[in-house]
Amino acid sequence: MTPTFLPHQTLDLVGVLEAPMPSSTEIKGRQRLLALRDQAIAAGAHVLIVLWQNLEWTLLAVQPPADVVINDARELIPNLLRNPEALQQMRQRAGQGSHLQWLTLSRPITTQH
Repeated sequence: MTPTFLPHQTLDLVGVLEAPMPSSTEIKGRQRLLALRDQAIAAGAHVLIVLWQNLEWTLLAVQPPADVVINDARELIPNLLRNPEALQQMRQRAGQGSHLQWLTLSRPITTQH
């Protein structure tokens, strides 16, 4: 099952378009989620929202190698799709309530002959 990837800015719209006033618990939850997103960005990570068809979701912070320039987190999506095992783990963790996940990318170590 291929997830949908949304830009982290989508979080800024959650609650804005709702007609009924959100509860104080919902407001606190959103504030905490926004704070986690902002902390990940401040740490140099690129953040995406990963949404599966069953509405499970993950706030995914991706830390690329230091020598890799990423202009937009969406550039990482093809690499994420090439790793279905990692996506499956994210989905399972989201189902267990772990909605913030950090992925550190590294280059394989090459040996010279």
